[in-house]
Amino acid sequence: MNPFLPLGTLWRLLCLCALLGAAPLWAADILWMHNGDRLSGKIEEMTDKMVRIKLPYGEPLTIARSAIMRWRLDKPYKPKPTAKGGFDFSPLGIAENAWHMTGNGDVNIKLKSNTSQSNDVNLKGAFEVANMDWRYTLEGEYNYETTDGKTDSHDYQLKPIMDIFFDQSWFWRTSVDYEYDMVETDYLSLDLGSGPGYRFWNDKKRRLELIAQGGVRHAYWRDGNDAIMELFGKLHASYPFANLGWDYRQPVWDERIELFSKGTYIKYLDQDSPLFTLNQSVNGSIGMRYYFNDNVRLSWSSELDWDDAWINGPDGHITLDGREWRQFISLGASF
Repeated sequence: MNPFLPLGTLWRLLCLCALLGAAPLWAADILWMHNGDRLSGKIEEMTDKMVRIKLPYGEPLTIARSAIMRWRLDKPYKPKPTAKGGFDFSPLGIAENAWHMTGNGDVNIKLKSNTSQSNDVNLKGAFEVANMDWRYTLEGEYNYETTDGKTDSHDYQLKPIMDIFFDQSWFWRTSVDYEYDMVETDYLSLDLGSGPGYRFWNDKKRRLELIAQGGVRHAYWRDGNDAIMELFGKLHASYPFANLGWDYRQPVWDERIELFSKGTYIKYLDQDSPLFTLNQSVNGSIGMRYYFNDNVRLSWSSELDWDDAWINGPDGHITLDGREWRQFISLGASF
């Protein structure tokens, strides 16, 4: 019996040992390109149009999916907590269909010019989960203000939104805007809207979207309001509308500062009473956020609520003051 291995078998064993020894060097995501190139690194984001890969020796590269022949992932996608990037997770283990989840909350201090004794509580929050085909968002706000012991405002707002994407840019939005007021006689406002939207940027940290919707606003008043009964003859009014909304955010200065603006312009298409006209409304905000770290942020915002409305009297219309500016300093957190 020959105590030595044949030369061919020995050569195969040496090659296998070399491959096993080099395996740790391959612990990376790999892209094979149609032009013959190969890139190794860490894939940070993958869509149906592009792949962004972080290289060990340089800045991340964004590559068109059409230029990639195939790829190999070292590990499946796992949740990645980042400040403005949220969490990525794949319920079915398919990276291309991964869900993306983000959320934020803010405690706001309202800036006032008077010297009265006031107590304000204003809380805002939002939660969003999405994949390449759909996106669900829930926004909420709670507001409580007193001046010299008297309650000025006490209300809350909930806004669920559902977006269905046709491609990376176009989507269809259906939304409900529910506002309930515990103080004012117009205690309930309910907006039901639906329409197309266009997304200019498909990025976790940036956003620019325009949305056009048609729908109806329902307004409800409490019983015992003689002025409303005189104007409408009832305690409920409906206003068909068309609106244009926007949603913008853009990081600057090494992504520590974020500029943002969000709002809606509403044009009312019909009136529920000949004695009262609700012409148009604007609800919007603009401001900036400073991120101390990956989660904690300080924000300043300026918000406008404006209703262009008037009473139609025998001597002309009487314009109602429906404009309110608010300035906020907020401390919040996001994921």
